[in-house]
Amino acid sequence: MRDLLQKYAGSFSIQLEKTSQSENVQSSVNYPIVFLFLGDFVKEALLVIKKMNQKKLSNSCGVLYFHAYQTETIIADNLWSLQIAEKGFDRKSQRKEIYEAFDQNETLLIELNKCLRKMTSKLADYGKDYSSFQKVNLCVVTAIDDPANILIQELTLLLKSILQESFRIVEIDLFGLLKEKQDGESFAYSTSLGISFLKELDQYQQTDYCFEKDLQLTEDHLRLPVTHPPSPLFDMVYLLSDKNEDGLIAEEAIHQNYEIISNLNLLKNRKISSDYHEKVDSYQHQNFKRAIKGNVQEPVYASAGFAKVSRPNHAIVLHAARYFFHELLETLKAQSIQSGAKILSLFDLSESAFQKYYEHFLPSADKLDEMPELIKMTNSYQTIKKMTLFESELYLYEGGSETFFYQNFEEPVREFLTSLDLREQIEWCFNENVLNHEQYGLFCAYRWTANQPHSEKNILNEIKRLAEETKNEQIQLEEYLEDIYQQVVEHSDFKKSSLPFSNKKNLNSFVEYFFTEVYGTKYELLKLKVKQAILKQYQTVLGDLHHSLKPKIRLINKVESILKQTSSESLVESDDELEKNIAQYYGRMIKSLTARLKEKRGPYFFLTEPFFKNLASYLESEQPEVLLERLLLVCEREVLTQKEFHGSFEDELLDRANVITNYENREILTKEDLFKKLYLRLDERSKVHIEVFHYTQVNRYEEKYFFGDFYSQFMRYALEKEYESRQCKVGCAHEKKTSGIEKLTLMGGFTLKDLMYYRNGIKYYNKYMENGYEFHSKAEASV
Repeated sequence: MRDLLQKYAGSFSIQLEKTSQSENVQSSVNYPIVFLFLGDFVKEALLVIKKMNQKKLSNSCGVLYFHAYQTETIIADNLWSLQIAEKGFDRKSQRKEIYEAFDQNETLLIELNKCLRKMTSKLADYGKDYSSFQKVNLCVVTAIDDPANILIQELTLLLKSILQESFRIVEIDLFGLLKEKQDGESFAYSTSLGISFLKELDQYQQTDYCFEKDLQLTEDHLRLPVTHPPSPLFDMVYLLSDKNEDGLIAEEAIHQNYEIISNLNLLKNRKISSDYHEKVDSYQHQNFKRAIKGNVQEPVYASAGFAKVSRPNHAIVLHAARYFFHELLETLKAQSIQSGAKILSLFDLSESAFQKYYEHFLPSADKLDEMPELIKMTNSYQTIKKMTLFESELYLYEGGSETFFYQNFEEPVREFLTSLDLREQIEWCFNENVLNHEQYGLFCAYRWTANQPHSEKNILNEIKRLAEETKNEQIQLEEYLEDIYQQVVEHSDFKKSSLPFSNKKNLNSFVEYFFTEVYGTKYELLKLKVKQAILKQYQTVLGDLHHSLKPKIRLINKVESILKQTSSESLVESDDELEKNIAQYYGRMIKSLTARLKEKRGPYFFLTEPFFKNLASYLESEQPEVLLERLLLVCEREVLTQKEFHGSFEDELLDRANVITNYENREILTKEDLFKKLYLRLDERSKVHIEVFHYTQVNRYEEKYFFGDFYSQFMRYALEKEYESRQCKVGCAHEKKTSGIEKLTLMGGFTLKDLMYYRNGIKYYNKYMENGYEFHSKAEASV
C-alpha cells in the first residue's frame, strides 16, 4: 500500500502541476536535441532527465536519446542503446583496454553506425515539432570516473558526422558529472580515473585540437573518415559535482545536477513566449561563451547551480487523501446516532412489522369466534354459575375447546416456527436498509450489530430489550390466565341479568366473556411465542453479519493507519516555510470542501455513485489496496480538481503559513517576509556545483535565470532584488505556472587547475601512474 500511495502522490503531484497551468503553456524548444549518455554510471541520469524533459517540454517526443553502455541500460521510447564494451578488464589498464577493444572490433563499429543512423533518421519524423531543422543540439553526458568515457571523442564525433548529413549546424555540449563524496574504499582509484578524463578533456578543448579516423561505415563495410578541424571538441563543457562551491555535499545535489542539465538545454534552446517582457533578459549562448573565455588562453569550463521553491504537491496530495478519508469515516460514524425506534424500523422490527408477521403466519383471530358454537345448548347457566372457569370449561366442552384451539391455532404455529427461516429476509433488510444505504452504511451496520451491552444505539440491545419485554408480557399473561381460570363464573365480569327466563342470555354472555378472556389471552401468548422466535433468529443472524464485517473494519483501519503514517512521513524532512502547517491547512480545507459538497450533492453524498457507493464491495477481497485505489480515484476526480488546489503558489504558501494564527498573534507572516525568505533560500541553494580555488580563478563570470511566471508577485519581487544588487546578468524564462519558482545560476571561466577536485586528486593520479597503472590509450599517453 505504501508503494501505491507513493506512486499516486508522485504521479498526481505532476498532474497537479500540469492542471495548475493553462493550455499550451508547456515550454518547447526551437531545435532538435539529441542526448548521448556514455557509460554505466549515467544510467540513472538518463532515466531521470528523460522524465524531466517529458514533463517540461511540449515537444519532448522529438528529443532523442542514445546510451553507450558496458553492462546495463534501460528500454524506453526514443531511446537507442548499444553495448560498447564488456566488463572483465584489468583494473590497472581498463580504460586503455576498453579503447583498444573498441578500436579493434569492426563488428561493433558496424552496429554503432547502424544504430546511430537509425536514431538520426527518426528525427525526420518530428520535423513539424520544431521551428527549424537547420540546427541540432547534441548533449553528451558522462560521469568523469566512468572508464568508458575514454571513447568520448570517437562516439561524439561519429554521431556528429552522421548528424551533419541532415543539419547544417551541430552544436555539442558536454556535461561531466563528478562524485566527490567518499563513500567507498576506492575513492583514490575513482578520483584517478576522473583526473585521467579531465586531462584528456583539456586536450580536446584546445583550440588546435583536431581528429581524423575511419569511423563511418557504408552498408558494404567501406570506411569513411570522421574528421574534426582544429577547434575545441565541445562548444561548452559543464562540470557538475555533488559538492557546491562552498565545499558542502548535499543529498539532493545529484538530482539537482539532472535538473541543471534539463533546464540548461531548455534555457539555451527554448522558444520565447509571445508575451515576452522587455525586462526578461534572455540567455544568449554565444555571449555567455565569450564572457567566460575572456583573455584566458587555456580551456575554460562552466558549472551551474539549481534551486526551486514549489508547492509541496507530493505531501499535499497525501494529506488530501488522508483527510478526505477521515471525513468519510467521521460522516459515516455520525450517522450511527439514531433513535432505538428508528434502528428497529430499519431492521423491520417495528410493531407494525410484527403485526405483518402475525397476519401472515398466525391463523386469523376471527376463527376464535367459531368456538362458542361448540357449547351444547341444553346446558344451563344455573348449572355452572357456582363453578370456576376451569371447571365450567370441562363441563361445557368436555375438552373440545382445547382440542379446537390446538388444531386450529397451536399446531399451525408450531409448524410455522419449526420451518421459520428469516435469514434471507434479515440479510435483505441489513444490506438494503443499512449497509448499502447512502444514509447509513458500513459503520452504522457494524456499530448497530455489535454485542456491546452498554451501547445505547444498538440493534442487538434493542432486540434484547424487546425480548425481555416480551418475556415479561408472557409471564404476566400466563399469570392472568391462571388467575382467570380460578374465577367463579357468577363472580366474573360479564353482563348478567336477574330477570326470569334470562338463563340462556346469561349463558351466552358468559361464553362470549370466557372465550374472549381465556382464548383471547392464549392467542396473545401465541403471538408472543412467534415474536420471541423472530427475535431469536435476528440475534443469531445479526451476530453472524456483525462478525462478517470485522475484517472490513480492520481493512478500513489499516487504510486509515497507512494514510496517516505515509502523509506524516512526507513531512519528516520538511522545510520550515515550504511545508509548514500542511496537516492543519489541508485538514481544514478538506473539512470545508466536504461541507460544500454536502450542500451541493446532499448530506449523504459519500455513499453515492461518484464516491463510495456500496463501500463494503471495495472490502470484499480483504485486500486494503482495493479500497485505497478507490479512495485515490475519488480524490483525483472529485477532490484535487476543486478550486482550492489550483490557487497561486504565493497565496497558498502565505495562507498555509498563517493557518493557525489569530488576531492576538503577533507572529503573522507577511507576504513581504515570506517572499524575502523564499528569495534568500533560492539564492543560497542555487550555488554552483563545483568547488574552485578562488585565488587562482581570475575570470569568474555569472548569470542567473528564473523559471516561472514573470507576472507573479513573487517573481517580480525576486527580479527586483536581483536588479538592486546588479552583480551579474539576470533573466527570466517566462512560464505560466503557479506551482513554484526555479532558479538556475551559471558560472564559468575556471580552468582545470582551478578545480579543487583536480588539485586534490592529482596526487592519486600521479601515484597510480608511477605504479604502472595505464589510464590512457597510446594516442593520449602523452597527456
